[in-house]
Amino acid sequence: MERLFLMIFFFTMFLIGTNTFIISPLLPTLRELYHVSTNQAAWLIGTYALGFALAALVAGPLSDNRNRKHVMAFGMLGFALSTLACAFAPGFTAMLFFRFLAGTFSAFIGPQVWAAIPVLFPPTRIGKAMGIVMAGLSVSQVIGVPIGSFLSAYHWSLPFLAVGIASLGAFVLIIRKLPDLLPPTSVAGLGTNNARVAIFARYMDLLRLPQASRSFIGYFVFMTGVYAVFSFYGVWLSDQYQQSVTQIGLITLVIGLGNTVGSLLSGWLLERWKKNTILTVGFLGSALLYLVLPYIPGVGFLQVVLFFMYCFGGVLVPVLMGYLQSLSDTSRGTISSLANACMYIGTFIGSSFAGSLYPVFGFAGVSTFATFTFLIAYLLFVFRTGKLNVTSQA
Repeated sequence: MERLFLMIFFFTMFLIGTNTFIISPLLPTLRELYHVSTNQAAWLIGTYALGFALAALVAGPLSDNRNRKHVMAFGMLGFALSTLACAFAPGFTAMLFFRFLAGTFSAFIGPQVWAAIPVLFPPTRIGKAMGIVMAGLSVSQVIGVPIGSFLSAYHWSLPFLAVGIASLGAFVLIIRKLPDLLPPTSVAGLGTNNARVAIFARYMDLLRLPQASRSFIGYFVFMTGVYAVFSFYGVWLSDQYQQSVTQIGLITLVIGLGNTVGSLLSGWLLERWKKNTILTVGFLGSALLYLVLPYIPGVGFLQVVLFFMYCFGGVLVPVLMGYLQSLSDTSRGTISSLANACMYIGTFIGSSFAGSLYPVFGFAGVSTFATFTFLIAYLLFVFRTGKLNVTSQA
């Protein structure tokens, strides 16, 4: 049954990733379709992220008291319908609204996946399971986003139709194949019990745990830099290298391949390397590659740099997520939602800030900003925190 659960979770994250990432290569097309500026087009990323971030802060604590299977199914159905609605959006405002709804419903899915893994898998396989499921996001860049880019060459709405229909299939799998995921009877290590505790109290109890506040801030800062660059790489490739939507899709395939390799390597590395070594190589290596990215002379060499850049990121995210999940074993929904809220608030802020930087400083300004965020995250996670308990069982 573990393989079936992995397949469902992998497919679910693949669909969420495809829907999240497909907008970046489509920005040049949607910018022309709706006759909006680059900065305005970036709101198609920002509104999705904002919807997720706001809903995640509520969805996580609520799900800790409910059957996670039902919460996940509710989110997947809403996600499917709002994504299908994007394909029929009559104008820019309607598209923004439907993207906001898709982000809102996705907040009820991803956190449940991460919270379910430690329940459905033994401790020795949790790290590997998280790496495989995280690879679903990466594979969405390898396969989902390029396919979406190719479909958009025929009509911009086809990627949304494909993801929406596939999401309805995922909804059926969740309902029929997943077991009930009931909440634990008590919350050990927190100041609240598992009664219907106020949402604010759950977050306060969580953030009082050792290293929790600093770790979530570090995760937020890291994601802000990552998505500042990712939000505008499609526009940059179009402007600087005159790449078409199809060509951007092929480059996205390389990005996703690097992310997938990194995600799959993360569990293997955790069994062989010290945590601080992984984080040091990952953060500092990413900072260097992001810094030199705007100055790569040709598309061929650029793809090599992008592969390794996102390979580092693919290693880092499961390691960081595994550590955050280890903070408490009975409030995983709250932890997952706060982590995902940090990611999507970072996406919203990063894409918005990058939208202001890009017209003035070009892509070099965006990538330099990302480099600084990685260095700050490194200080928060490694330099000042010392030893963190991140192992292959995290």
